Amino acid sequence: MSDRDRSAAEEQIVDELDNVLPGEIDRRKFLHGSLGSLGAMMLAGCTGGGGGRDTTTSDQATTAGGDTTTAGEEAFTDNTKAVFTTPWKKEPSWGHAHVAEGRGYWKDAGVPNINATRGNGSDTEAQNIGVGNKPMGISSLTTALSVYPETQNTEALNMTMMGLARGRPLLSLIWRKDQMKDRTDIAGKSILAASGFAAATAEVYPNLVGVDPSEVDIQEGTEEVAAPKLANNEVQAIWGSIDLYPTYQEQVDAELGVTPLTAFGAFPGYPIWVNNSWFENKENNVEFMSHVLTGYFKALKWGLLNQSEYLDYLKSEVNPNLRTWTQEELVGQHSVNCAQAVTLDMKDNGLGYFTQDGLSFVLDNAASALVDNPDALPSASELVDTRAFEQSEKVTFSDSEWNRLSQNAGEIWGIFEEAESGN
Repeated sequence: MSDRDRSAAEEQIVDELDNVLPGEIDRRKFLHGSLGSLGAMMLAGCTGGGGGRDTTTSDQATTAGGDTTTAGEEAFTDNTKAVFTTPWKKEPSWGHAHVAEGRGYWKDAGVPNINATRGNGSDTEAQNIGVGNKPMGISSLTTALSVYPETQNTEALNMTMMGLARGRPLLSLIWRKDQMKDRTDIAGKSILAASGFAAATAEVYPNLVGVDPSEVDIQEGTEEVAAPKLANNEVQAIWGSIDLYPTYQEQVDAELGVTPLTAFGAFPGYPIWVNNSWFENKENNVEFMSHVLTGYFKALKWGLLNQSEYLDYLKSEVNPNLRTWTQEELVGQHSVNCAQAVTLDMKDNGLGYFTQDGLSFVLDNAASALVDNPDALPSASELVDTRAFEQSEKVTFSDSEWNRLSQNAGEIWGIFEEAESGN
């Protein structure tokens, strides 16, 4: 009997004890103490088809969160120790990998020794994965491409997309409507690239709206100075993360326009990458990564749908510093995450769904703004490997879950829908 089955059986027993024991009794101590023999009998029953919470028919077996796999499949376990990097700090936007590790989603998927680690910027983590310092993890597609080619100081990156940790990119133009007549009116205007991530991709937007980047005053700055500069009209627009849009709304006494990068077409957001050398030398590599993806996307779904529980878990188990955040800040970042993580295609095709055509669109429309020599970038077919995603257990949404997701996403959900309606 596996540890997972034993744990599920114990949860069943605890639930049943709730119906017969007074509230002040510790059910788990009761189970493992005076009812040890009863517990053993009940646990033994789980191998013989005994019923209980989340039990299933004879052709299915329960996994974490009530998801199911076909019974009779040999349980997969690979004890390989590997790091999975996120692009940034242990915040709501990037907490799902820590949930996958801490709440046992990777363990339940058969890959128990994945270590979720915080990153130091999307460009840094793309380079870490691409040169083999870390075997796998998340980095923005546009930023990864901007640092992909060989330079005088760096070697060319060597990595492949396996799935989308976030369907949409954060990058958006957030602009003052009293200073710009529409989203294309950027010639002669000052735009703040509000992070290193934004600065690396600053010429993408002018190219997409047909404006020579030399006609735009692109300033480099930080997220901390973005709101004051926009409020004081020192800049007329921000090129940066859409998750700061609520902050700009609060601090800028002007109506703001928002143009997500996805308004211009199928821009994938944040792929899960693997280092090619590590992957090629990994035994059962495709099967292993399929289970990594399964565990990650189940953790992602839980975090997206269960806002309060997710934020409480991060504060108590992942990053106690989040207790200094206001509830508005936590909920605001989570709401943007809900809108950004899931594309419309993912409702039916599963979290993580991506296509080679989406990457081709980026290479065709933005590569010249991202790198000096677009020919130095690999082709879409060389950058994409869908085998692990195709073998993974698809994590989808029911209609009621989809509605809950849109409610958690709030106004950003509508911004993305409107921006992409003409695509």
